[in-house]
Amino acid sequence: MNQKIKLIISILILGLMSISFCFAQDIPVGFEAPETFEQAQQLGEEALEIGKKQLPDIIRDVWNNNVLPVWQKMYDWAYTNIWLRIKNLLGSRVEQEIEIRKEIVDQEFEQEKEEVKKELPGILNKILEFIKNVVYKLKILWK
Repeated sequence: MNQKIKLIISILILGLMSISFCFAQDIPVGFEAPETFEQAQQLGEEALEIGKKQLPDIIRDVWNNNVLPVWQKMYDWAYTNIWLRIKNLLGSRVEQEIEIRKEIVDQEFEQEKEEVKKELPGILNKILEFIKNVVYKLKILWK
């Protein structure tokens, strides 16, 4: 057991040392840091100009070549594996239910139409009375 602990500690130490060696490497940078504020400002302006020119094309390229194909694959999979199966399973049931409810809706619509025809004169009288009251109050305010 004592040897197992020593082995684990040794492996941990070697692992930590290998990580530190990675950080100690001199990694070349694509550009040098600007030394003055003017150089930094000029570098920023150049980056903005390049961004203005190339960014729309980059976004369009990523959208057309990476995003849309993935979404199309997800849509195709969902359509074939989910939608078509549900449609096949429920197709005839749904059509029957639509026909039954269509008849009920038609009957209720006719009933509602008759009720509105009966109530329409009363509603119109209330609207006219309201307009008369508003006009009367406006006449009093304008005097």
